[in-house]
Amino acid sequence: MLNQLSIFGEEVKQNEGHKQAKTVISASRRTDIPAFFYDWLQEALAKESVEVPNPMFPNKKYTVDLRPSSVHSIVLWSKDFKNVLMNPGHLDKYNLYFQYTVNNYSKFLEPNVPEYKTTLKTLEGLLKKYAPEQFNIRFDPVIISTKGEINPTFDMPERARLTAFEQLCKDLKALGMENCRVTTSYLSLYGHVKAKIGKSGLDVIHLDEEKQIAFFTQMVRVAQEYGISLYSCASPTIEKVKGINKGHCIDGELLEKLFGGKVKKSKDNGQRGSCGCTYSREIGIYSKNINGMKCLHGCKYCYVIGSN
Repeated sequence: MLNQLSIFGEEVKQNEGHKQAKTVISASRRTDIPAFFYDWLQEALAKESVEVPNPMFPNKKYTVDLRPSSVHSIVLWSKDFKNVLMNPGHLDKYNLYFQYTVNNYSKFLEPNVPEYKTTLKTLEGLLKKYAPEQFNIRFDPVIISTKGEINPTFDMPERARLTAFEQLCKDLKALGMENCRVTTSYLSLYGHVKAKIGKSGLDVIHLDEEKQIAFFTQMVRVAQEYGISLYSCASPTIEKVKGINKGHCIDGELLEKLFGGKVKKSKDNGQRGSCGCTYSREIGIYSKNINGMKCLHGCKYCYVIGSN
């Protein structure tokens, strides 16, 4: 990572308006590259460029420039960052921002995701090198069920999810991570997701809008108790909850604040209309594409078509 000691605070130069905007790289919304395609990522960074299929037209490809001189920062998305912890390799040439999903669901719901205690150990190790501000912890998506919980509360199923969230906040505070962001959303039941969940036998308990607002209001109370800032992810309903900030998982202004330099801060038009992310170049490959990168976590709720 570049300039670890100077990116936070007064040492970031103030007269950078004249500099050319550099590219933010997303790796990846489409699959878990750090967990399952880490060698591929390292090879791409070594070559300093990568060809990626167009998600709509897989036979057409676009080339992404990965030269450190052209890249402002890399946003890494994963449920398992042990590879980065053990051997950052070429990632050491770049500014890094971590989208770290930590849900603490049961193995029924997230079969191949590391156990919660293992995830915390990985996070603790990463914090020896990277600052809390470089992390967005994703408690995402919220799914109310009994089979999805390690310790279900059958009389009031929502309580188990709130208990898991409180444990996460408590552990983040113990790790000194009050300055990280925590992002959340409620499960979006797209048609293919609903069909996938139906086949899996997962007992999803749907919350209507009023109950969603009540649930996330309780999440805000828990977060505030531990000094944690809570953000939404493409969730207009929960943005109505006082204390939840509209999320920008890739946030150009935040990345400039962390690392200096200049990035494009226009809306990323390739995302959902309610998404708050700013512009980035995506290098992941959907599993449905030719030579796709199939995520192996096996999560019952995965939004990617053909993921399970």
